[in-house]
Amino acid sequence: MKLNLQLPIFRQGRRLKTLLTVAFGSAFLYACGGSDSGISVSGVAATGAAMSKAAFSVRCAAGSVSGLTGTDGSYSAFVKDGGFPCLIEVSNGTTKLHSVALGSNGSAVANVTPLTEALVAQFSADTADFFANFDRSTALTVTSDRVKTAQSAVLSSLASAGTSVPSSLTDLIGDSLVAKTSVQVGNDYDKLLDLVGSTPVQVKLIALNDFHGNIEPTAETNGGTVVLPDGAAGTKAMVGGAAYLATLVQNIKAKNPNNIMVGAGDMISASPFASSITHDEAAVDVLNQIGLEVTSVGNHEFDRGMTELKRIQNGGCYPASGTQGVVGSDTCLISGTYPGARFKYLAANVVETSSGKSIFPATYVKRFGTVSVGFIGLTLQGTPNLVTATGVAGLRFDEESATINKYAAQLKANGVNAVVVLIHQGGQTTATTINDQTCPGLSGEILPVMDKLSADVDVVVSGHTHQEYVCKYPGKAAGKNILMTSTGFYGSAVSEIDLTIQPNKGVVAAAANTVPVIRAPGTFTIGTTYKATNASLPSGFSAVAKDSTVDALVAKYVTLSATLASQSVGTITASINRALLPSTTSRDETAEGAMGDVMADSYLAGVPGGADIAFVNPGGVRADLTFVTGGAVTYSNLSTVEPFGNTLATLNLTGAQILRLLEQQWEAPNKAVKSNPAALPSATYGPLLQVSKGFTYSFDNAQPAGATVGSGNRLVAGSVKLNGIAIDPTKTYKIVTNAFLAAGGDNFTVMATGTNLVDTKVLDLDAFIAYFRANSPVSPPAPRITRLN
Repeated sequence: MKLNLQLPIFRQGRRLKTLLTVAFGSAFLYACGGSDSGISVSGVAATGAAMSKAAFSVRCAAGSVSGLTGTDGSYSAFVKDGGFPCLIEVSNGTTKLHSVALGSNGSAVANVTPLTEALVAQFSADTADFFANFDRSTALTVTSDRVKTAQSAVLSSLASAGTSVPSSLTDLIGDSLVAKTSVQVGNDYDKLLDLVGSTPVQVKLIALNDFHGNIEPTAETNGGTVVLPDGAAGTKAMVGGAAYLATLVQNIKAKNPNNIMVGAGDMISASPFASSITHDEAAVDVLNQIGLEVTSVGNHEFDRGMTELKRIQNGGCYPASGTQGVVGSDTCLISGTYPGARFKYLAANVVETSSGKSIFPATYVKRFGTVSVGFIGLTLQGTPNLVTATGVAGLRFDEESATINKYAAQLKANGVNAVVVLIHQGGQTTATTINDQTCPGLSGEILPVMDKLSADVDVVVSGHTHQEYVCKYPGKAAGKNILMTSTGFYGSAVSEIDLTIQPNKGVVAAAANTVPVIRAPGTFTIGTTYKATNASLPSGFSAVAKDSTVDALVAKYVTLSATLASQSVGTITASINRALLPSTTSRDETAEGAMGDVMADSYLAGVPGGADIAFVNPGGVRADLTFVTGGAVTYSNLSTVEPFGNTLATLNLTGAQILRLLEQQWEAPNKAVKSNPAALPSATYGPLLQVSKGFTYSFDNAQPAGATVGSGNRLVAGSVKLNGIAIDPTKTYKIVTNAFLAAGGDNFTVMATGTNLVDTKVLDLDAFIAYFRANSPVSPPAPRITRLN
């Protein structure tokens, strides 16, 4: 026969202690604390149904105790030497809830429900973390006044959602709660929990990726236009600009108070002059004003190293060094300070090898009334191949899917209702207009990651490839469709994501649309002056005016940088452009472009001691030089084309190594980098290195790309020449490139096998400027690479 005693909650005296020791042994005293002094906490844990036999823990300002709830969800605990306030956590393996106990005269009643979870979330959205780190210092923040205010906020939220609270219920923490079980009927509190659990909450996410400090509207040929669907060939609209983006974000937020703006990396770096000259403090200041709340790191966040990235997050002026770090000139431009990013960086898979800890938090949780959304932020594992070695020194980049699944499981175990991944990795489609949710030709390096994600993941916000898409991806491991989005680049659009979340079920519906940042009609000067009429737009699309506050902030930074930016450094005879994908403003990294070749020429001319050949990675060519009247080229123009601040490096390669380097353009792992829709259907492309004058070759596109490392065979025999003379496989050649590529970046590992590596300390931008000063007017060069078939 099982004995079931209901014990009253009161301070233990020596007589009771002795009786309990005789009746039950010392094990009972251990659970109760085994002391004459302490506090008692009791209550009921329920989600609508009782949290039967669930693990509970009471953590007080001093002392804690754990146990199991009864079949009716009730619990009682005695905390030895404990003092109020206390936090309570109850978990049944699928749901984790929290509450707070204030108490008087040594005892307190504290129910644990989704409503008390919402109450504790007023102190910290990440309630599980708040509980885990609750101590004497934290306890000072949990005052009776703050608890009362928090409870009022929860009740107000219920009223705003149209949920009627029974008049019998005035105290979510202490009022009587009888949970339904097989033997008892619930009371009014329990019925309210049933109603709350089945009432869906609408949550809106506003997502952005690859902003790259584009606080001004971008040029038409550099992300400044998108093609809108109109039932025919599409309508081109002029887009972008932070002041317009700010208005669009506010318009979307106005649709639903349950909203959050999030990012998927590369918010800074590789930026136009007005932001890069401020070490991207301008971009951060503008994004703070627009309302970005949380973002993952991207590979470009590491361009200037970990110390600088932490400064971007935490604030402080750029360190003084030579002409850099001058307060009021290139750093701390507004009121002599830089307070840092108000938005939070997440880096779940970026680990400091010395400590074994992620450099920024892995997750971020936000509460929306009775539901919560957990965000996991990370960048692509291949980031070390995309930045200079010094930028990622001492860091480890873990595999993406395993990292996501680990933290998604933790978030769900901690009671989070929805999991959203912010990942700086992406794909592409062959769509010809934005928001084509059929996702034609979907491909890219994010797909293997998607296939491995668990069912805990609900949404993936992606980036990196500068492509736009909204896809419901059939995850193989998840066994369900996972919503996946990407906005494009440079603030040309946002993803408007709508989630329907039911507290007792999680995400029951998810949908998204790409919303372009269409500029209101006006006249713009971006290298050249043109009109953006945007007057005739397809149904469903509308233009937005500039937000006056953000517009003034942008104007202030542009004015501060204008003196240096406007200085002419040379001239051009015609526009010098990058290679672009057909009918888009997205750069085509798989083809030769005049702009990349000119950059290579500047490397060759600017390296001390000279060199034989220069190579430039196509991802380093960030913009075009657009011809304006007179052909003037300014410091700002060149900085926008080449914004990274890399140094030039020289190394020696044999002719055989050069041939091997060129074949790496089309073999694994580069062969899957990006598909060119203009290529033959069977063709597989990789990033094509831009080359200096005098270096020429041909490749046969009909030949199969290298399926594995070392298997490439597209070069036409004998076609690789320097100044008309065939490259000698046994001869040694001096190569100049940027420090990133010299270290084997972008998977060009042959570079890292070169000999006599020298960092010249010459900045690539300085060499670029010197080239234009010495060689103007500069004309677009003839192609140096010939593609057959």
